[in-house]
Amino acid sequence: MNWRERLRDAINRSGKKHSVIAWEAGITRATLSRVLTGTHAQPRFETIMRIAHAAGERVGWVCGEEGFSLDNHQRAKVRTVACILMEMTGGRQK
Repeated sequence: MNWRERLRDAINRSGKKHSVIAWEAGITRATLSRVLTGTHAQPRFETIMRIAHAAGERVGWVCGEEGFSLDNHQRAKVRTVACILMEMTGGRQK
C-alpha cells in the first residue's frame, strides 16, 4: 500500500464521514477529496498529518513506518530505566 491507500484505509476504519475528517483536519472536503484521489499530487506534509490525526492514525503508519513490539522482558527493562530516570531527575513525587 502507498501512503494514499493507507490514509484512505485509516479514514475508512475511523468510521467518520469525510466531511467530519476534513473539518477536524481544518481543510475543505474538496481538498480532502483531492488528496485522497491523487488530484492534489503533492499535498503539504502538514495536511497529511492533520488528516491522519483526524482519522485517529499515527502519521508514521500512514508514511509506511513499520511498528515494533517489545516482549515482557524488554518492557520490564524499559520500566526499570524509566524509574531510574524519574529518581535521578526528581520526576517522582514522594
